[in-house]
Amino acid sequence: HQGLAIDEPLPSITVQNAQGQTVKLPEDFKGKVLLIKFWSLDCHFCDKNSFFALETLYQKYKTRGFVVLSVNVGEMDKTDERWKKLLAPISYPLLVDEKGLAAKNMGVIGLPTTFVVDSAGVVQKKLTGEGKIADYEELFTPFLSQGETNENKSSQP
Repeated sequence: HQGLAIDEPLPSITVQNAQGQTVKLPEDFKGKVLLIKFWSLDCHFCDKNSFFALETLYQKYKTRGFVVLSVNVGEMDKTDERWKKLLAPISYPLLVDEKGLAAKNMGVIGLPTTFVVDSAGVVQKKLTGEGKIADYEELFTPFLSQGETNENKSSQP
């Protein structure tokens, strides 16, 4: 099983956010273009700096319906000092896939693995391994709406 193929709909997955609340994909992010990055705090191939690069992209594109979802595969020990360093500057959702079921559902074999899901909930891109900020940007920008999404526009008279 090669995992999730391009042009397949995102399967329904349930994870927790860093605050312990349940998050359902894709339902909780309907109509959004998602960049979902599976990684782990203990993964040596996972560049922690990409967290901050993705924050930059999130800030740049969020008014166009773009959301970054970072999914930590494995348990999250909130007392680990490394979390505090990562979470402080991050405003996009950090999700926790404690038992690795979401990763398994999506066919993640190695970490990090990143998926781009379009606003219709269909997987459009997959990146195995780390990328540079420009690589990530090229993955999702073709799927963004051209202007700002209605919910972010100020109402014009």
